[in-house]
Amino acid sequence: MDARIVQLTHGAEEYIKEIAELWSDNAAETADCELDEEEKTAVQEQIKQYMQSKYGAVFAATNEKHQAVGYAIASLKQDLVSNTLYGQIDEIYVAPEYRRQKMAGKIAAELLNWLERKNVSFVQVYVDTDNESALAFWEETGLEREFFVLSKY
Repeated sequence: MDARIVQLTHGAEEYIKEIAELWSDNAAETADCELDEEEKTAVQEQIKQYMQSKYGAVFAATNEKHQAVGYAIASLKQDLVSNTLYGQIDEIYVAPEYRRQKMAGKIAAELLNWLERKNVSFVQVYVDTDNESALAFWEETGLEREFFVLSKY
């Protein structure tokens, strides 16, 4: 499969609805809950905000039929201690039938290139500690385990 990775920019919004559907699929897969139509609309608005901001980026992976089959979202953050800019990978997802085809790696490479062009000091991504495949993926991409985030609900 020959994937095409495109960065979505303001005015080029043809994949937003498809990405919202993929986001819902991701929620169903990882959190066992699908998004309702109101939540999908909210996701579409959030994606538009990333696209319109100079501090955000949205990438879509498309198949030969020009359908979005994966996406990635990143943002720029300001480190308050060092006063430096860093990159945060907020979302990355590939539809199950397109996995194991190096598509996530291609999307991640585009995302990391965008962050590098923004001259970030470092890049971080939050990964569930139980998600061994995601941990392995990010380590293969060149990221290293650094911190554990502890939460209380």
